[in-house]
Amino acid sequence: MTDLPPDLPRLRTLETWLRYSLARVQQEIAARERREQERQRGIAARPPRPDWVIERGLNRT
Repeated sequence: MTDLPPDLPRLRTLETWLRYSLARVQQEIAARERREQERQRGIAARPPRPDWVIERGLNRT
């Protein structure tokens, strides 16, 4: 016993829907991969921490 429709028109409809769904999933994967690559480039391009930091006194003068 199969859970697929018994007739060709409904099988074609199911095939179309599955192709559409797969395309959406693939687009989302590609978008998330691009965001991750951008994040990694941002981390790599981040300037180094300075060797020193200016601190203010408690009286802020």
